[in-house]
Amino acid sequence: MGSVFFFTSLNLLQRVLAVDSKNPRAMAIVFNAIAALIALLIFTVSGSFKDFALPTAPKAWIALLIASFCYAMFERGRFTAAKLLDALVLTTIVNISVLIAFIGSVFLYTEPLSSDKLLGGALIIGALFLVSFNNKTKKSSREGIIIATVISIMLGLAWLLDKLGAQYFNASTYNIFVWTIPIVFIYFPHIKIQEIISELKLASWKVFVLAGLNVIGYLMQLKAFEITEATRVIPIVQTSTLFTVLMGIVLLKEREHIPKKIIAGLMAVAGAYFLI
Repeated sequence: MGSVFFFTSLNLLQRVLAVDSKNPRAMAIVFNAIAALIALLIFTVSGSFKDFALPTAPKAWIALLIASFCYAMFERGRFTAAKLLDALVLTTIVNISVLIAFIGSVFLYTEPLSSDKLLGGALIIGALFLVSFNNKTKKSSREGIIIATVISIMLGLAWLLDKLGAQYFNASTYNIFVWTIPIVFIYFPHIKIQEIISELKLASWKVFVLAGLNVIGYLMQLKAFEITEATRVIPIVQTSTLFTVLMGIVLLKEREHIPKKIIAGLMAVAGAYFLI
């Protein structure tokens, strides 16, 4: 729930502190670099360095590299998809990632599927699709749909591997790696240093605030993976999307489709109850 709070705050502030990036890949590098520094600061200040130890199992490093690659591909494609698709269409497609992570966790971690867990997961995932569906949306770009589908699969696979990373590394150590390594994949094959500096100047203090919220929310998610099942954590964390919608009604005066948003919110709360 702490992760939900920080991700909800992040989603709301992203709308208020929006940055009009001229080079999305350069901005992604800036964001990840600042997030990595914040993760390192938390690692140091919290004393997590005292428990620092690197795993020797090849499986741990393979999982880390695959997750980092998947996160990087998501970052590289998300802005392109956002330009080609209506926001509601993109949000609907991205929900595929939740399904991939949830179903994949059942097989990868051999986690039991009780009736309460199935009902809770179904309610939350159903609420996500309900709140993002709009039958009045204009015809969408085929290219945009393909890109959005690919990056959603990448995001789902990354989420799926996060619990494995948190088990082999500790959450704080994995948190640093997963913000740092994707920079290599985002940067490839080349971005001019001047473009990165320009994006940093354009974003100014905003990117530090957003990166900080993202790092803390993600770290709390990793810590949740350390102590409970992924099939519980993943759907509950995704309720941040629904709480963002509900808070948007009050704080940002987003009054469209209020009954549908309220029903989705109630479904999400009920789903979280069954999962907890």
